[in-house]
Amino acid sequence: MKETFIGDRIAELLVKKQRTAVELSEHIGQPKDYIDQITSHKLMPSMNMFFAICDALDVTPAEFFTV
Repeated sequence: MKETFIGDRIAELLVKKQRTAVELSEHIGQPKDYIDQITSHKLMPSMNMFFAICDALDVTPAEFFTV
């Protein structure tokens, strides 16, 4: 798996779910630029944040990794 997979997959799911990075950041209780930092590969989410992101995007962790 490429180092950029997590950020790229979140960006892909944001488009698919018609959500913005700011909306997702706010939904999971993080600063407005949190998801932008992940999708630009400057930051990796913790496991707790990963699960919160999956929940907010209405995907299971298994679905997240199924491309």
